[in-house]
Amino acid sequence: MRKENVDILIIGGGPAGLTAGVYAARSGSKTIIIEDKICGGQILQTGKPVVNMPGIVSISGVDLSEALATQAEESGATIVYDEITQIKFSKKKCGTHKISTSDTEFSAKAVIIATGAEPRKVGAINEEKFDGRGIHYCGLCDGAFYKDKDIVVVGGGNSAVEEVIYLATLCSGVIIVNATENFNAHSTTVEKLGSLKNIKGIYHNHTVEKFNGDKKIESLDIKGTNGKQTTIKCEGVFVAIGRAPSTKILGDAIKLDNSGYIIADNQMRTNIHGVFVAGDVRVKDVRQLVTACSDGAIAATSASAYIKE
Repeated sequence: MRKENVDILIIGGGPAGLTAGVYAARSGSKTIIIEDKICGGQILQTGKPVVNMPGIVSISGVDLSEALATQAEESGATIVYDEITQIKFSKKKCGTHKISTSDTEFSAKAVIIATGAEPRKVGAINEEKFDGRGIHYCGLCDGAFYKDKDIVVVGGGNSAVEEVIYLATLCSGVIIVNATENFNAHSTTVEKLGSLKNIKGIYHNHTVEKFNGDKKIESLDIKGTNGKQTTIKCEGVFVAIGRAPSTKILGDAIKLDNSGYIIADNQMRTNIHGVFVAGDVRVKDVRQLVTACSDGAIAATSASAYIKE
């Protein structure tokens, strides 16, 4: 396995990680960003223009992601597209942290965790079996596969209702399964559902019990709070019930709150010397694009100061 020494290693290529890359590299630190898929994070999944980035009136999520990645690289950071296979955090002050990918072991003086969040799973029978074979977590990414087909959207918050509105432009029929009595989305967003003629059913107070099919989804079983069970035939299911922090790969060394988010101070320092955090994966009140970028800048500044101590 190839070995490489770096000053600051950033895990995650979303807005927080890419911003951290800009600031870390510009500080003169040898900087590596490891991303296992494609840079951009959650902003790649938005079907609407990004309009809440200060100084930019409107930009697509794809264009913004590409711009952030380009800026990080032009600042001097190197982006490595690979999966992390192992992490060994040093518990010593000024210790060296080991992060391994498929072919390289990186030794880093400081690490910034910017892994973001991942879609929450329903937890129903056969969900893993049909993941990517009828069950999806991003309408913008996979909705085109279900043009003129019948699908189900699970969820009742803003993300779920927005998924319904988008998918209704592609699919012949959409059924909504919501665990609560009413939608938890903004009233203006919910109102838009009334103009959609291909909403074939709304099941409030229902949860998904099981996904059915042979090689792909054919139906799902849902259960109401009254105990009544219903089987819905469909060709695809889009789950939109929120996201969970991506911390599994980190092991148990990093302190988390009860919801699994990383605990850090205002300088983005975790409980381990030389390990910092930025973005949606940390404990915070506001999770927005601009706060992710802010976290990245602070984490990189703190990391740069740490390795120069």
